[in-house]
Amino acid sequence: MGTALFALFLLAAILGPYIAPYGSNEQIVADARQAPSAAHWFGVDHLGRDVFSRVLLGARDIFSLAGTGTLIAVAIGTSLGLLSGYRGGCFDEMLMRFFDSLLALPALLLALLLLGTLGPSTQAVLLVIVVVYIPIVARVVRSVVLSVKTRAYIEAARVQGESPARITGENRAMAPVRR
Repeated sequence: MGTALFALFLLAAILGPYIAPYGSNEQIVADARQAPSAAHWFGVDHLGRDVFSRVLLGARDIFSLAGTGTLIAVAIGTSLGLLSGYRGGCFDEMLMRFFDSLLALPALLLALLLLGTLGPSTQAVLLVIVVVYIPIVARVVRSVVLSVKTRAYIEAARVQGESPARITGENRAMAPVRR
């Protein structure tokens, strides 16, 4: 059911400009404050704008904003989680305590606080999405790194004298295979 609703909303976002009966700011003053009907499926707001058309036309922006913010948060969170889990030490402690302080606040409260500070703009919403999700992704990635880091094959590579770059897989094309 969730997938079907998501697919329907995605289809509406893609086809929105072609199937919207009215423009996003087109006013029909005579129909202002009208309840949902056959002419206006979601009704009309107090300025006379068709709500259904506004939803269709705004869906594309919502998908692009949320998708971009999530991709950026996953990329940065994964990088920080990998680095923090592998390096450990003071860097790991400081970064994880900072992320813990962000996670101690409810996500909605943190988002509202940041938006109130930054002001209403597309860039501010994107930044809020990124800041709220980076700690979550970083903590999950770090936990996986910490569990893999203690495995026997990693210890064997260290005892064998492999460099940290070789253990993490960096420069695979340049590193010779030792037998």
